[in-house]
Amino acid sequence: MGKSNNRSSKPKLSKYEAPKQRRVSKEQIQNATYKDVKLLEKFLSDRGKIRSSLITGITKQEQAKIARLVKIGRELALLPYVTTSSYKQSYNRRWKLF
Repeated sequence: MGKSNNRSSKPKLSKYEAPKQRRVSKEQIQNATYKDVKLLEKFLSDRGKIRSSLITGITKQEQAKIARLVKIGRELALLPYVTTSSYKQSYNRRWKLF
């Protein structure tokens, strides 16, 4: 009648996907502050966006802590905000042609 709930401690992966390697150890994330700019930059893309936990290989709790520290670092001008895309620049150029 009821389905058996088979829970395992291993993360679920598709057959084509390899487990992500952690860029940073757990201790480094636990001891991180908003002043650790070099550490926080490892979790930002080249445009300044925060990378997802699927890409970085960290847990959801660690991702939330990193996101909070990045936001504090942005407020204090230690880290960049998201930069504009090249599409916006080309869009503005079209209007100058007419």
